[in-house]
Amino acid sequence: MKIDHTTSNIRSIKISLFSSFKSFRKNIFLLFIVVFVSFGLSTFGIFVKYTFGTAETNESEFNFVAAGDFGCGTNANKTITNMLLREPEVVIGLGDLSYQKTADCWFQVVSPLDTDGRLKIAIGDNEMFPAKFTEYMKHFNMDSPYYSFDYGNVHFLSMATAKNKVIPYNKTSEQYEFVKEDLKRAYENNSINWIVVYSFRSFYSSNTTHPGLDELQDLYHPLFDKYGVDIVLQAHNHNYQRTYSLNFNETRAFTPVITDRDPERYEYDPKGPIFITVGTAGEDLYDFTGQAPFVITQFQRHGFVNIDIVENGTRLNGKFYENRENTDKDHFTIIK
Repeated sequence: MKIDHTTSNIRSIKISLFSSFKSFRKNIFLLFIVVFVSFGLSTFGIFVKYTFGTAETNESEFNFVAAGDFGCGTNANKTITNMLLREPEVVIGLGDLSYQKTADCWFQVVSPLDTDGRLKIAIGDNEMFPAKFTEYMKHFNMDSPYYSFDYGNVHFLSMATAKNKVIPYNKTSEQYEFVKEDLKRAYENNSINWIVVYSFRSFYSSNTTHPGLDELQDLYHPLFDKYGVDIVLQAHNHNYQRTYSLNFNETRAFTPVITDRDPERYEYDPKGPIFITVGTAGEDLYDFTGQAPFVITQFQRHGFVNIDIVENGTRLNGKFYENRENTDKDHFTIIK
C-alpha cells in the first residue's frame, strides 16, 4: 500500500511568557472547537477523518504488473520504464529473466522496481542454471521455488514449471500437494476475492513455438476450476495471448471448454480461469502459425500486463501496454 511521507520544518523562536500563554490559550480554545464540532457531527451521523502526512489506503484496491522473457536489452529497459509509469504495488517476473550466465544484468535492469519487496518472480528455464538459481533464491529470500502470498484481497500463487522437471510438479510431488492445499485455503478464505496463479511454462497456447503442456493441463486445470482461480499468467512463448474463461475438458484436455464468449467482459464471476501469455518483456518475439479456438486475441508486441483491482475489490480491469507508444493494445474486465 502506498504511503506518502511529509516532513515539516520546525523553527525555534524566542517568545515572551505572555505570548506563550496567549498562544496556549488560543490553542486550547481551537481544540475545544474541534472537539465540539467533531462531537456534534458524530452525533448527527457525520464522520470526519483526518490524515497527518499519511494518505489513506484501501487494501482492496491496487494494481500489479507482469511480464516474462526479459533479457537485459533495450526492450527490457523500455518495459521497466513503462511499468514504472503505472506505479504498481506488486511486480511479477514470469521467468526467463536473464539470458546471460549470471542474473547481474537483470537485477540492474529491474532495479527501479526492486523496492519494498514488491518484486516477485516465477522460476523459468533460464533460472535453473545452478549459479543463477542460487542468486535468485538468495536475492528474493526464497526458501522454495514455489510459494504464495496475499496482497489486499488477492491471493497470488507462484508455480515452478521449468524444463526437464528439475523441480517436480507431477501428482506425487511436493509441489502438487502444496498447490492443492494452498488453493483450497485461499478458496475458503472469505477475505480473498481473487486468486491469481503465475508460472513460466504454458498451460494452454495458440499455434506458436511452444505448445501448451498436456501434463500441466491434466494435473492443475481441474484444481484451478475447483478452487476458483481467476487468472493464470504464463510466459515462455515470446508473444501475447488471452483466452476465454476455460473449464478443463476431461475427454480432450487440449481442447478446453469455453464458458464465456464475451471478448472483453467476463462478468459475474465466470467459471474457469483466463490464461494470459505475457512473454513480451524484451526478448525477440515469436511468430504465430494459426490461432487456437479458445484464444480471444494474440499478437506480437513488447510490453506488459497491468491489472487494476477496483470498486472495493469487486472488479478487475486488465490492460496490455505495448512499449512502442505505451498505449493499451488489449483490455478486459472481470466482475465478481
